[in-house]
Amino acid sequence: MLLQAYILDEIYTLLLLNIGHTKTLDFKQKLDLLKSENVLDIVWIDEDIADQAWNIFQRFNVDKTWSFTDCTSFAVMKNMGLTEVFAFDHHFDQMGFIRRP
Repeated sequence: MLLQAYILDEIYTLLLLNIGHTKTLDFKQKLDLLKSENVLDIVWIDEDIADQAWNIFQRFNVDKTWSFTDCTSFAVMKNMGLTEVFAFDHHFDQMGFIRRP
């Protein structure tokens, strides 16, 4: 399983606001366990990915409303040769990825 760092940012914030601090910390501990067992990889955004994401953001948001986080995910997926994603966000469909909710 692969998670992108900006997605984690969104998840932590959403959890904090909806289920509270303690349960968010518990969730983080579970992610750390999955990472230590090599079930989960986290992709951190470097300057190159950020530049690619900005180019996507700038190019496609003329008629879209993709978040910068979406664009970083698109850039990571493109760089890794990934074509499928587990997501509920229809923006992945718009970018041409196969979405598996």
